[in-house]
Amino acid sequence: MLSNRGVMTRPWHEFTALELGAGIGSGAIDPVALAENFLDRIARHDPQKRVYLSVTRGRALAEAQAARARARGGFRRGPLDGVPVSWKDLYDSAGIATTAASGLFRDRVPSEDAEVLRRATLAGTVCLGKTNMTEFAFSGLGINPTFGTPANACDDRVARCPGGSSSGAGVAVGRALAPIGIGSDTGGSVRVPASWNGLVGLKTTAGLIPVGGVVMLSPTYDTIGPLCLDVADANAILAVLTGRPAFDLAGADLAGRRFLVAEGVMAESVAPEVAKVYATALEALARAGARLDRAVVPELEAATQAAAGLSNPVLPEAHALWAEDIKRRPELVWPMVRDRFLLGDRMAATGYVSVLARLERLKRAYLARTAGYDAVLAPTVPILPPPIAPLENDSEAYTQANMLSLKHTRIGNLLGLCSTTLPCGAVDGLAVGLMLMAGPMEEGKLLRLSAAAEGAIKPLYNRPQRRE
Repeated sequence: MLSNRGVMTRPWHEFTALELGAGIGSGAIDPVALAENFLDRIARHDPQKRVYLSVTRGRALAEAQAARARARGGFRRGPLDGVPVSWKDLYDSAGIATTAASGLFRDRVPSEDAEVLRRATLAGTVCLGKTNMTEFAFSGLGINPTFGTPANACDDRVARCPGGSSSGAGVAVGRALAPIGIGSDTGGSVRVPASWNGLVGLKTTAGLIPVGGVVMLSPTYDTIGPLCLDVADANAILAVLTGRPAFDLAGADLAGRRFLVAEGVMAESVAPEVAKVYATALEALARAGARLDRAVVPELEAATQAAAGLSNPVLPEAHALWAEDIKRRPELVWPMVRDRFLLGDRMAATGYVSVLARLERLKRAYLARTAGYDAVLAPTVPILPPPIAPLENDSEAYTQANMLSLKHTRIGNLLGLCSTTLPCGAVDGLAVGLMLMAGPMEEGKLLRLSAAAEGAIKPLYNRPQRRE
């Protein structure tokens, strides 16, 4: 890999997406060679197709050739023109199977791209393929016995949960098989795999990015978001997905910023080793000039209780969308996921409406209570990624681990917030994430804060280098 001066540099797969885009713009990187580099890595490092369910080699090379022509002609479409991207297998892609990683949809081949994939293509990004996920995006652990589970990128000895439901997206970026992965987040499905694979994840506000052509789980709570190597990449790809200019992150700092460190429900289940890493990250923020206040936030407690168990409003929505298909071929859906779907008919319509109304009241109260703060902080996931094998056939252990994996992240969905996770340290190589939550449609403010926080905590986490 050569710079524009001909000096050998680090391999392309270690670059951020914006660094790759800059290399394309300067002429140091050929988009076709870049696409081939990632396609070859996928072939070598994912032979069992557990990370990518399908690789769109023909499409990727055609898009890369078009990006090469634009770069040579001096009319690139943006900073990510020619940069490869992976897509979770619930985004429709014309002529390519979109299965939501379920045996029910093995032969589902849409005729058009999802709206966000169409936008990304028009912006010049290169589609590498479709990444694995929990069936129907219905779990925070990322386990999928039907298609195989991609192992966590931070542990090469023990096959650990990758985080879900955007499991393949997290492992693809974590193992340098894509510089950016597009996932979705209904209760934590971007932030959990981002946290467990040592990445930046952005959970956007519901409604910010169009969901046309997306296999839905919950129309109320489904959101689209990226998993990246840093906040700048998240900001750049968000601009592509929204069709709006990127936010200005220049000069972001923590001096005088006020953060509320959420205690109570956001602290009671945190593993001691995770708590220690989190505390060190908070100290780094304080040294950088941030003011940290600690308090129990009653609305977080109440939202958790309101949507607990069978009161979870995602259950009836998921049931309404897919239960009939599942009932016709129940043997094609992994029981741990299938049984959760079938719980959805236990909530009466009045109960569903009541829960939504209560959550809306709690959202207003939460925003009023936290109005004086720039963001609310918590550990992204209270536990480290558990080994996969003990959970595949133990429903009780699976349920408990799944609930813990989503315990912190799902509150942001229930209250309609936007949120990021940043890698802030590790325990024996296993990544730990710091979560920032801001109000609805405050992605610009959130990303500036996250960029500043990233600068303060970046020395605390050394991402494993994925060399040949």
